[in-house]
Amino acid sequence: MNTKAKTSDQSNDDELLGESGDIVKRKPVSLSEKPGNLLSKEGFALYVGKTPAAIVAMAKAGKLPAFYMADPLKPGGHAELWISRKEWDKFADQLVEDAPAEWHGWKDRISASKPCRGRGRAA
Repeated sequence: MNTKAKTSDQSNDDELLGESGDIVKRKPVSLSEKPGNLLSKEGFALYVGKTPAAIVAMAKAGKLPAFYMADPLKPGGHAELWISRKEWDKFADQLVEDAPAEWHGWKDRISASKPCRGRGRAA
């Protein structure tokens, strides 16, 4: 019988306590090729390249199109955080459209052709 306990210092986000008390590896979360409009905090974190903790903090600060869903038959029960990917993407597109002309200047500095390696510029 194994009596070792894992302290919070030693905890690993990839491990869970199984039904029999054994520590089991958590399956990694991955994003579908065509994600739905509503994403969990883990899915949205993958989508935007942040941690789930950062997503929760952003939602609490009102910086995301997010809401909490709970089972209506269990008042006061656990509520899950969901984020609207569609609204996030719509606002990202709006930011690009409303950006000043200087911002769009990056397009003038990109070329599909390989730059020449000349000996210098003619004077």
